[in-house]
Amino acid sequence: MLGQIICVLILASAMLAHDIPKFRQASVRDRVVYGVLLLPVLYLGFIFVAAKPWPNLDSLFNLLTGPAEHIVHWINPAIS
Repeated sequence: MLGQIICVLILASAMLAHDIPKFRQASVRDRVVYGVLLLPVLYLGFIFVAAKPWPNLDSLFNLLTGPAEHIVHWINPAIS
């Protein structure tokens, strides 16, 4: 767990070191968009560090597998 915390802290500090100068010059709209995009990153970082079995990106993609297979079968029935 300590290694995971260090990894997240290194990545977050590198991201912030790169983005802070640009963030200061950004408009209010850009700051809001940056904050909204930062929320999933914080969530995924938390479940990475805490090793919680909560929904993540794999869960989202697994939800789309069934409909994708139906679309492929509908387009080309010879594949399945």
